[in-house]
Amino acid sequence: MNLCGIIVEYNPLHNGHLKHIEEAKKITNADGIVAIMSGNFSQRGDVAIIDKFAKTKAALANGVNLVIELPFIHTFQNASVFGSKSVEILKHLEVNHLVFGSETADMEALQTIADTPINIDYLKELMKTGISYPKAYSLLQGALYPNDILAIAYLRALKGSNIKPHAILRDSDYHSNELASVASASAIRTALLNNDESYKQATPLTINKPHFNKDLYNYLRTTLLTTNIKELRNYHLVNEGIEKAFQDQALSIDDYNDFINSLTSRRYTKARLQRTLLAIMAHITKEDVKKLEDITYARILGFDKKGQEILQELKKKEIPMVTQFKKIPDGYRELEWKSDLLYASLLAKEEREVFLKQELAGPIRL
Repeated sequence: MNLCGIIVEYNPLHNGHLKHIEEAKKITNADGIVAIMSGNFSQRGDVAIIDKFAKTKAALANGVNLVIELPFIHTFQNASVFGSKSVEILKHLEVNHLVFGSETADMEALQTIADTPINIDYLKELMKTGISYPKAYSLLQGALYPNDILAIAYLRALKGSNIKPHAILRDSDYHSNELASVASASAIRTALLNNDESYKQATPLTINKPHFNKDLYNYLRTTLLTTNIKELRNYHLVNEGIEKAFQDQALSIDDYNDFINSLTSRRYTKARLQRTLLAIMAHITKEDVKKLEDITYARILGFDKKGQEILQELKKKEIPMVTQFKKIPDGYRELEWKSDLLYASLLAKEEREVFLKQELAGPIRL
């Protein structure tokens, strides 16, 4: 079976994503689309606008056949980890293609960078010093966009595999908050935050109860102020004394965005801060992460009729597929549940019960 993999967040799914799915099918002539998707939180440490099951339903209703969850601990990481762990799952699934969006879609330049032994998460800083690379200078002389950085991470992780990469040009400006029929997820989230109904032109979804980072600030602030600083140092991603700055700013700042802005610098980017704070809120320690083994499973969030056929093929290859929450390997399962409880704290009682019940019930079938 000719399978095409895509790596997505859908925060939220929008018209640009629909084009991505359509182009992926056209380019690869695939029999099915398999999506590796982040769950209730994003790669940048953001709260997902809608929960992972709502995202799964949206994906299946719009052309994806099988949705696999990227483990929570690998979701809120830098591009290298997020990209390599997503590709690792696609390798387990033995897909034939990976199609990703890129601001440049210049595969030769992206591959050139991927072949260099530098840390792609610091390319922007490196380029400020004047470093450039053959065939990629025009791409690198400015700042790389997030999708290009992820593309490079994918290409690096694909080395030595039989998965063929394909880049398609991204239509919308990642940084723009301007709404149009094809707009960035950031623009849609901003509109939702401002109760601006015009977001509907950019997405097939109607989102009635969006969730935002600010909704967790009271809990975050209380956690920072009531946790011993030595204990804070034990949490995943906490280093370089940032824990003291967290406590100092939490004591005096009442607004989430003001809190983040007060700490953001060249040393501590907004994404890095949010990822670290997410680890603290979910009570994930460095020791928790250290104990984790390599990914040896693929957790199914949902599938349609074609996806069911794909699953039957994958089972023949004895690829470890997990359909029940209790079958997620120890360590990973505990961290997923912490993630679920943190996200569930944002929901009303009835919604919370439905959400947690779905987590334990098994995949969504469309």
